[in-house]
Formats: sequence, structure tokens, C-alpha cells
Amino acid sequence: MRLRPLLDPQLHFRPPSWLPVQSNWTSWSSFPSDHAALFFALAAGVWWVWRKGGTALLFYVAAIICLPRLYVGIHYPTDILAGAAIGVGFVALLSNRAVRSVFAEPILCWGERHPAAFYFAFSLLIFQIATLFWDIRVALSLFDVSV
Repeated sequence: MRLRPLLDPQLHFRPPSWLPVQSNWTSWSSFPSDHAALFFALAAGVWWVWRKGGTALLFYVAAIICLPRLYVGIHYPTDILAGAAIGVGFVALLSNRAVRSVFAEPILCWGERHPAAFYFAFSLLIFQIATLFWDIRVALSLFDVSV
């Protein structure tokens, strides 16, 4: 558990007056940044197939998504760096041909055999990714499972 900078009394951090402090920030660790992991992973995936566009997206994620989270005290720089490393690391790992064949081929075969179930399951997965698994986090917090 790592307290967020804006909640750490030893830092004497003064967040912007317009920033509402959310109640869930007190119970969830700031390390690593889930936003950095998700958006750096998406940008790294684009970079893997289109270098110029991916490079532009990596700079966009750093400047528009991650830098404001540092400025308002939601994360420390190491939270962002660890999240970025996790996101880019998973994309690099899953882009390996051997790893991709072990994981992707069964899923793609399932998609060919059962397209309705495949698209339903992946639409749910994409929704969860887009909402940073918020529903699952809330459900797990009801059972005192640390997330």
C-alpha cells in the first residue's frame, strides 16, 4: 500500500483547489499507475505495428495522461514509470511469436468455432479494459480482497 502524494501529510502537498479528493484514493495504493499501464500498453501496441504513430502516442500518453496525474498528486513519478514498464513489458512479451502462438491460437480457434460467444466475451473484456476493471474492483472490495 502506497499513499497517494496528495493524501500524504508529510509531503505538505497542496492539490489544485478544483480537484475533488475521491474516497477510494485512501484505500487503494498509488503504485503502480493503472492508467499508465493501460495507456502505455495501447501506445506500445500501436508502436509495434506503426512506429511513427506509436511514437506520437507514447509522447501523448506521457504528456496528456500521465503528467497531469503527477501534477495533481495522484501518483509519484515511480508509480507512472512502473505502470509504463508493466504495460510496455506485457505488450513486448505478448508480441513474441512463441508466446503469441501459445495464447492467441486457442483463443482465435475458439472465435472461429463459437463466434457469438467469442464476440460477447471480448466485448465484455473491452468494456472492462475501458473502465479499468472498475466493476470488478468494486465487487472485490465488498469481499475485502485487496486490489
